[in-house]
Amino acid sequence: MEYDCGRSARTIATSLNRDGIPAPRSGGKGKGTWSFSTISGNWKRGTGILNNELYIGKLVWNRQRFVKDPDTGKRQARPNPPEAWITEDTPALRIIADDLWSRVKQRQGAIREDILSERAADPDAPQIERGHRPRYLLSGLLTCGCCGAGYIMISDSRLGCAAARNSGTCTNRKTIKRLDVEARVLDGLKTQLMHPDLVAEFIAEFHREMEKDRLEAEAGRVEAERALSKVTKEIDNIVTAITEGMFHPSMKAKMDALEAQKAAFEAKLTALPARSPVVLHPGLADVYAAKVSDLAAALNDPASRPEAVEILRGLIEKIVLSPDADAANGHVIELYGELGSILSLCSNGMCQNANARAVSAGVRQVTMVAGVGFEPTTFRL
Repeated sequence: MEYDCGRSARTIATSLNRDGIPAPRSGGKGKGTWSFSTISGNWKRGTGILNNELYIGKLVWNRQRFVKDPDTGKRQARPNPPEAWITEDTPALRIIADDLWSRVKQRQGAIREDILSERAADPDAPQIERGHRPRYLLSGLLTCGCCGAGYIMISDSRLGCAAARNSGTCTNRKTIKRLDVEARVLDGLKTQLMHPDLVAEFIAEFHREMEKDRLEAEAGRVEAERALSKVTKEIDNIVTAITEGMFHPSMKAKMDALEAQKAAFEAKLTALPARSPVVLHPGLADVYAAKVSDLAAALNDPASRPEAVEILRGLIEKIVLSPDADAANGHVIELYGELGSILSLCSNGMCQNANARAVSAGVRQVTMVAGVGFEPTTFRL
């Protein structure tokens, strides 16, 4: 009835959360929260409270089927054609009159028509086929520092907390211009994520990992060399015996086995990595800043923008926005980056060896935050 009176699904969800009404699937224990999608759902699939025909005494089966994605192993829903649906009248379950249901359907249809009209007027509006692509440079990377929910577009130019917007479960009502966030993040990528102290700490950790690998490799090399020496000596003894006329038919089988062992040990020694120096150009931070500047400029070129966006997004793990009245635009921004990806960006011959070795040393997965060392710290962009 509230929707019929003109209230939006978001407003209704916020009111239900504020009043402490348990959400569906919360078991009546107050766990879980309402979201606008719980109410509005998907009209084609019959999901959401506003589309549940059970409320008017109709039980609909076989609306959709599930198939398994061969790549991920996850189930995915696929709608069945309407002629495959099975509808059964269940008047005992009716709780809504037909006229109320009709008015709600009419309002939903009018809203959908308005959205379609807006999309027709704006060719750049997100379409279904673009649903899995980030529309903006930082889409999907922004999170709220108060509740952990995503920061989403809440108008044509401003970002805000999704939980505060859609369910009212977060008190962070601060908003910020998307362009301001992008500009501050790009500047932070250029000036903060390659802090000299951070690079020095990474190199120190890198050397520690390399030394550990070297000691393990040296131990394996000594063992393989000792075994190879033993096998070679046995082969030499058999050869000496044969030359002295002490040949026996069993010697051939023994010699074949020893030669196979010798080849195996030689192959193992060849496969052991040779110790190589860590090659990190002393001007790595400057090279990185220049490359980010080039990428930022490439964002303005339609031809190079898709590739530039992909590379820039690859440098970022997440971005946390926290409201702060004293900060620029009312937000402190924490920028989390991945140092392995940053080194990969710089692989123009100045640090490619270091990047390759970093992967083998297992340090690429070390998550770093702009600041000093690997400990998460906050800096204001």
